[in-house]
Amino acid sequence: MNRVMTLLIAVAAGLLSFPGGDLHAARASRILYLGDSLSIGEFGQTFDHSLRSSGFEVHTVVAGGASPYYWLKSYQSLPCTIGFWEKSPSSERRVGYVRAVPKLEDLLASHTPNVVVVQTGINLYATLRSKRRTKEENVAEVRSLIEQMCYSIAKSGAISYWVLPPHSHEQRYPKSLQEDLASIMRGVVDRYEGKVFESQKVTRFIDPYPATDGIHYGPEEARGWAEKVSTHFNRFMEVAPVAQAPKIVRALPIQTPTVASPAGGFSALKTNSVASTSLEELDVVLKLVEKSEIQSLNELPYANALGLYEYEVLEDRLGNYPHDRIRVAHGIVFGRKYTGAALREIGSSIAMRVVPLSKYKTLATWEMVDDLRFNQELPIYTPKLD
Repeated sequence: MNRVMTLLIAVAAGLLSFPGGDLHAARASRILYLGDSLSIGEFGQTFDHSLRSSGFEVHTVVAGGASPYYWLKSYQSLPCTIGFWEKSPSSERRVGYVRAVPKLEDLLASHTPNVVVVQTGINLYATLRSKRRTKEENVAEVRSLIEQMCYSIAKSGAISYWVLPPHSHEQRYPKSLQEDLASIMRGVVDRYEGKVFESQKVTRFIDPYPATDGIHYGPEEARGWAEKVSTHFNRFMEVAPVAQAPKIVRALPIQTPTVASPAGGFSALKTNSVASTSLEELDVVLKLVEKSEIQSLNELPYANALGLYEYEVLEDRLGNYPHDRIRVAHGIVFGRKYTGAALREIGSSIAMRVVPLSKYKTLATWEMVDDLRFNQELPIYTPKLD
């Protein structure tokens, strides 16, 4: 019996239970709170404090730059390089870097929450407006990501509460794009009988752009947003139905898609569970056949970015590379300016010494732009630094 059918039978039998309807039962609930960079600062601190003050047992996991590509087990474990915060009832840590963001499925198994709060979305705008796919394909990709998370949460017996992205500066992300993403997220969550908080209705990004990034709110504005979410969440928990299963209209199994990262997006270290272990160093002559590109620097959330390029191997000078193609991560943006590597043309040849990308830990702080097709065979290299 496949897991979709198992879940639907559990739903019909009423085996999936959710927070109690009265305030006392609601406050006994266990909450798993997942967030991206918007939750690193004042918003996350305020909301987390409110949850705990309301009597909930809370486990908070916040990873800067995270999106469903980071949280879902169907994608390779990815590092967080711009701030990670984890807080349980008994401990707390804040670090600048973690090697792998915890996976949703593992967190569900270890913490058995009744409710999962998900604050996400900003990092999906690049996926939604990718130029490498049709608009319909972009919508399907984003919908699938939200669906996979909702499915995992519902399967665990918990219910979803999604904090949709707040208003961003419309020169950074057009209003229509923001509304499209909110609509997609709302539609999927509704099908799983989850709840959404419509952040755009209570927020307005008024700071100048591009003097600011157009995304991250100042402390006062972030605190006000968090207070509104907290009020809404507490109201939601007080009226949640007792032992009432969600109406799942359509539940899809988690599958590894043919494209494992957003085209033009930034969560790119694709699922290279690579049977091919990265060699320590290669000396090769290469011909560029395909490259990842940024359509506009405005798409880039941070100052530096790597771009994944695929080359044909014309000559293997050390005779130690087993494939006729290789993927190399180049620094294509530094300090919000394009580098020479970004201008390299398809068909051009170059000799390089390359090493596994993992060799340079500092590059883990850079965003990765990867819109190449999915490939499990090719490890990722980067030019060797002299």
